[in-house]
Amino acid sequence: MDYVLGWDGDSAILAVELTYAASQKDSTVFIFGDPGFGGQNDIFKVIRNIRVTRPEVVRIDEADRRITIYHNGAKNHRITYEIEGSLPVDKPTTISLTELFRPVISKGILTLVNMQFDLAITDQSNPLVSFSWRRYPENLTYFNSVEPSQTDPSKKLIDYYDNLSQKVYFVMGDNIGVQEYDVLGIPYYAVTTKEDNYGNDLQERLSPFFESYFQSIHRFWNDTEFPFYYLAVTALQNNQKEIGGGGFGMRNGFVMKLGRKFGTRDKYVTAHETSHTWIGIKIIIGENSFDHQWFGEGFNDYATIINLANSKIYGEEDFLHYFNEENFKKHYESAIKDVHNDSIATNYWTDYANYGVLPYRRGCIYAFYLDNQIRLASDGKFTLRNMLLDLYELRKAKKKDEVLTVDDFINAGAAYLDKKELEEQIARYMIAGQPIDFEGVKTIPEFNVEVHNNIPKLSLAAHADLSKIYRW
Repeated sequence: MDYVLGWDGDSAILAVELTYAASQKDSTVFIFGDPGFGGQNDIFKVIRNIRVTRPEVVRIDEADRRITIYHNGAKNHRITYEIEGSLPVDKPTTISLTELFRPVISKGILTLVNMQFDLAITDQSNPLVSFSWRRYPENLTYFNSVEPSQTDPSKKLIDYYDNLSQKVYFVMGDNIGVQEYDVLGIPYYAVTTKEDNYGNDLQERLSPFFESYFQSIHRFWNDTEFPFYYLAVTALQNNQKEIGGGGFGMRNGFVMKLGRKFGTRDKYVTAHETSHTWIGIKIIIGENSFDHQWFGEGFNDYATIINLANSKIYGEEDFLHYFNEENFKKHYESAIKDVHNDSIATNYWTDYANYGVLPYRRGCIYAFYLDNQIRLASDGKFTLRNMLLDLYELRKAKKKDEVLTVDDFINAGAAYLDKKELEEQIARYMIAGQPIDFEGVKTIPEFNVEVHNNIPKLSLAAHADLSKIYRW
């Protein structure tokens, strides 16, 4: 499957030409788009002017997003179409932020994910896919996530079809800056807009991640097995007011669309999402990260915050605010704090404000509790990090089709704490949903947890130093 792309640098139209091999003699069926990626249901407002060359004939089923090509004896197979990237004039930035399926194509800037223009083939007959640009504006900055060192758009990029599900990213524009960093021998790329309506200097705002955070989290996991990594943050250009930020994980990268000044919340989002490289991607309990989100999101959250502290991106004030205001206070005041774990998946998308955030807070609070218990039981010799590293090694020792289980989690923790106690904790706090009563919980001397009106509040002892507590 060979994609040839074209853009004039001014319009909102991407021209696509696909040449492919056909394993089926009579027809080939493609599926365009995924409404689950960003919530856009009317896919055929994005793809248009679908054409084939006679004797081939194309038929479109909009309801199922199916594009069927009847070959009628043709030996060579080619389809052309256009991707419409313009946004509604009434709410352009809101749509760009919330409908992640929409590409951003406007004068001088293009950001594009393969899912926004490529066609999924139903028979899986093409193991390799290539991308190249035939038409593009000269003297614009170009970045791609297949081979970031390749900065010439006309050069063909080749990838395996199976990798496309993990997304491929293209950026092109005169308002784009790309800076390369060396992070423990791994090439890292910062891809940003240069100017925006909020006065951001995004390269400057992101530099601490490349200078300290990414080093911290690689050391945390003892893992530098990466070909490269990139962080792409592009500010929306037509905003009249601040509307937040949104993003999605990629293979070897994270992409954020930003609609405000890059601040403390965006530091957290960037750190949390890039931390998912391990918990949530490489280490999952269950068939997917949704099975036990108390681990996939909550334990990832804890790893995020302590690495933000280790890298000094978060100081004491930010650290305590996150635990006290974003976790303890909101969780213990929640009307659904004690619902069973099974109820989360049912209500996750329909009531995200309550059920969606629940596993983050529940898991993060338990990870803090568990870390303290391991430190106390070992007299400071071991921490939760040691348990997570053991779990990571267990994951790597398993076959690809084997999954980590809750029992694996408990067995990993049993090297540091009583196994029966761990079983009871998981059943009580993570599955049944009972909040941890910190009234009777002992923590390491560096922390103080006081309970007022049933809400725990964390503080640091006078001699406490976060960089010493969280050190690796």
